[in-house]
Amino acid sequence: MNVTRAGGLDLTDVRYISDDTDRRVVDGDVLFNNTNSPVLVGKTALVKSKIPLAFSNHMTRLRPSPAVSSEFLAIQLHWLWRVGYFRSVLKNHVNQASVPAKQLLQTPIVVPPIEEQQRIVEAIDAQLSRLGAADEALAHAKLMAPLQIRSLYTAATEGKFTARVIAESLPDFRKRREEIWKSVNGNKKYKIPVVADISVSPVVPGGWEVLSLEELSDPIRIIRYGILMPRVKFGGTVPYVEVKDLLGCSLQGKELHLTSEELDEKFAGARIRAGDVVLAVRGSYDRSAVVPDSLSSANVSRDVARIAPLPGLEDEYLQIYLQSRFAQQYLKRHARGVAVKGVNIAAIRAMPVVVPPLTVQREIIECVQQRQTAIDAAGEAVARSIRRSATLRQAVLSRAFNGRLVSQRSGDEHASLVIERIRTEVEASRGAEKVARRRRRVKPADVSQAVPSTFSASYETVQQESKL
Repeated sequence: MNVTRAGGLDLTDVRYISDDTDRRVVDGDVLFNNTNSPVLVGKTALVKSKIPLAFSNHMTRLRPSPAVSSEFLAIQLHWLWRVGYFRSVLKNHVNQASVPAKQLLQTPIVVPPIEEQQRIVEAIDAQLSRLGAADEALAHAKLMAPLQIRSLYTAATEGKFTARVIAESLPDFRKRREEIWKSVNGNKKYKIPVVADISVSPVVPGGWEVLSLEELSDPIRIIRYGILMPRVKFGGTVPYVEVKDLLGCSLQGKELHLTSEELDEKFAGARIRAGDVVLAVRGSYDRSAVVPDSLSSANVSRDVARIAPLPGLEDEYLQIYLQSRFAQQYLKRHARGVAVKGVNIAAIRAMPVVVPPLTVQREIIECVQQRQTAIDAAGEAVARSIRRSATLRQAVLSRAFNGRLVSQRSGDEHASLVIERIRTEVEASRGAEKVARRRRRVKPADVSQAVPSTFSASYETVQQESKL
């Protein structure tokens, strides 16, 4: 409906309470946060308490006239804060901002008849309650996405996506590892890798094999930590991977910090190549990623372990396995520390890895990528819905204070009479209060100029529009 405006009020007319000797609020008062950090200034709260409460000097107490609903006033001030009205009158200080009392009192307020105020509050409550229920469902869906991905990786590495039997034998990883060693080191004594720690056995489908992570990794480019204290103030030229870079379990598109050539050379054995897998081992051990081509010859920090899988073990499969439930439980059991927990290299080398034939590994990778794409698409849909919910909340409040949320009724008191009655009540109240303490007066706003065209102080003309 369209609404014509015939007058209005500001907060001076809605009975402003500023007696510094009385720092109590009672049921029905409205608190306005007028001095705090810039993101908090302008927030409003309705007091609902059967006993008097004290309030902070960062706040201003408002006690509206009986002709103005406390709920209606609190919601309207909240809406003005959301649309950025108070940002235009902020006084910024060092790490703090405030809305001066004069500007606060000149805030234009929409005041329809009390009956319509109550209907608006009820309509807002009903609309926002439905949006709140939707928000809870969306928040739950957002929390479920990482669990769905973990379950996907777990099911894949337990053979649940490959029911058919493949007549393909596994390569002899132990022999292949020793051959690589001899091709580089000749007759130099070969160090036999540790066996898998199967104190807790993983699920092993038929035709698959359990080997330690060390048995599956390059004997020359061994599993190891990276650079101790890699950050330099200036002159860095070599990128290095740290725990924060592994957020999202991908290194694609990440901008890495740079370390010096001297430190990189000192820890040359920790350099990474395309196809390596890097695993966070301190502070967080649920992050890992496959190294892309763009980061070949980069390095890693001391909180990240570099793993170079042998031929026959797909890097993407190893990444999936490290994110499976069994691998994460293994790392959690072996984490040590008080403030910041970490997993030592010995435990990582002994981690049991369930390895299927190469053809099965590739099928698993393809299947996981397809299903993860669907999960990611669902996550994006949830994110869009969360953003849309915020927009709908704003729309509900905007329609409420533009006179388009509820219909008017012929029996409602005329807005001009409401305004006149409020001013009479307030003047009478002020006369009584002067006996206790003379209050500082603030010149009322010229509401005809201060009230935006989208506001309304009276509700006279009604035209039916589509509902929300």
